[in-house]
Amino acid sequence: MTILRIKVENVKGAKIRDLEIGIIPNKPSLLVAPNGFGKSSITAAFMSLNQARLKLDDDHLHEASKANKPRLTIELKDVAGKIHTLTADETKNDISKVLDVYVINSRLKAKAVKNNVGGFTTASASLKINEILLVDKIPPTTHFDYSITESRKNFGKNGKILIGIDCILNNIAAIDALSDELSTMTKFSGVKVQDKLDEIKREINVQDGDASIIRAWTKANCEAKINEISCLSQIADIVSHHVPEIKERLDSLLSAYQLCALYSNNPQKFKKACAYTQYLRDKEAYSQLISSFDTTWKKIKPKERKGTLVVDFPNASHISNGQRDSLTFAAMIQRIRGKIGKRNCILIIDEIFDYLDDGNLTAVQYYISNLIDDIKKDGKQIYPIIFTHLNPIYFKNYAFQDQKVHFIDKRNPTINEHLKKLITNREKESIKTGIERHHLHFNPSQVDLQKEFAALGLKESWGKSEKFHEFIFNEWEKYNKGDNHYDPFAVCCYVRVKIEEISYNKIADADSRKKFLDTNGTRKKLDFAASIGICVPEVAFLLGVIYNDGLHLKQHVDNSSPIVAKLENLVIRKMISDATQP
Repeated sequence: MTILRIKVENVKGAKIRDLEIGIIPNKPSLLVAPNGFGKSSITAAFMSLNQARLKLDDDHLHEASKANKPRLTIELKDVAGKIHTLTADETKNDISKVLDVYVINSRLKAKAVKNNVGGFTTASASLKINEILLVDKIPPTTHFDYSITESRKNFGKNGKILIGIDCILNNIAAIDALSDELSTMTKFSGVKVQDKLDEIKREINVQDGDASIIRAWTKANCEAKINEISCLSQIADIVSHHVPEIKERLDSLLSAYQLCALYSNNPQKFKKACAYTQYLRDKEAYSQLISSFDTTWKKIKPKERKGTLVVDFPNASHISNGQRDSLTFAAMIQRIRGKIGKRNCILIIDEIFDYLDDGNLTAVQYYISNLIDDIKKDGKQIYPIIFTHLNPIYFKNYAFQDQKVHFIDKRNPTINEHLKKLITNREKESIKTGIERHHLHFNPSQVDLQKEFAALGLKESWGKSEKFHEFIFNEWEKYNKGDNHYDPFAVCCYVRVKIEEISYNKIADADSRKKFLDTNGTRKKLDFAASIGICVPEVAFLLGVIYNDGLHLKQHVDNSSPIVAKLENLVIRKMISDATQP
């Protein structure tokens, strides 16, 4: 199924956040939006889901008011094209009936310590990493009550043909598989199954000879009969698949017989022993994972505490940021791996990797990719949703093989197709020099390229540079007045031209003015102006990320959304206003 929409209402700073997206399963989806958009509000909504309802902390309510009722809605489209709407609020949770939800975000929080010295109170602060709950409830210590001696004795005179099954009980993959087939093992106690087994055991036990002779006779005369008992055949298949030490079908069948008999003697104890064995496996996996980060000197390791398994971290100052975030992420992925059930799932990751270095970022992407592969192998689907404020087009920080990028801060800009076409064709030889000098950069003289524009299918009137500048000025006016229906590319072009014009007008002598105009690139023009003593404000350089991005388009990607996101940033609006004032 495809996630068409995620809608969050009345959570933290978000009155309504309605994301119309197309998230497909088993592929990382990067949801890009600037800081302040409400990504953490969306994350808080997912974190507040329990099985029964959406339970939000009071301080996460919109405007901290209980009158603002929170709601989370997900729209799914199945393979037949049918739309399914799932809703969670304070009274219900339809989402949990279809999807499991997991959230990974920063575990970092401030911790204050107060000290009273001589009647004066002082406070010191440190950064503490919240502990991670790895296992909610440690199962009671229970071992399989198995004895090969007892098993052979219960079989009868020729119980010597049975081999020990410790290699199965110590094989965690086999135990995992057996735990999913307890209903099959229950059938072992049925009257018909027991009657068939009693008859087979009587036939075997009347035979004479050593173990090898009895095994050969049993293989020739009884193996097929045992294999016809479906519960034993199915359990034997598990043994054959997971336990390489047991090679012959007869031994797999007789081992299945012992497993089913062990379960039948005390089903509850068998289940508890399975659960405890799986817990020991998970604990060891957590320990190995954490030790791989070389943090043993800080004694960071899983600890059993009040019936739970947790990993506690030192103060953030005692561990590097990258190591902290990677270790936290790896531990939480391992926890999720152990909790995933039979439903498909959503994994929300809230921009905790935007500040990782290349090595640690590669490591966490490795964990995500492995998780996707494991879930696909189980025939399930996962929707990894990664919130980030970094545009992956420009910051090459994410390197998933098949990632999908969604710009979720939609402002519906008015894109002028003539301008897009002009920018796309700016390298054409017939117009390249003219538009670089007179259209896309400041030049006090005008140029007429109407014939060349017409030949390329461009807007002919814009061949006159003054007509083009009238257009970008009008779009700038819309932006400057707060009108949302502006062309972001035109605004970027205006900002570039205006910044260059302001510096040009400060130059007094003709030779320097000519050198300024002949210099290629806005940055180099400004550097030249500064080198001859012109005061060029720092903001003119900083805005290069705005006016350069807007005038270099990439094919087959959403070029406008990241530019609009920058233009709508309140600080950048102020910077642009300052930079375009003479």
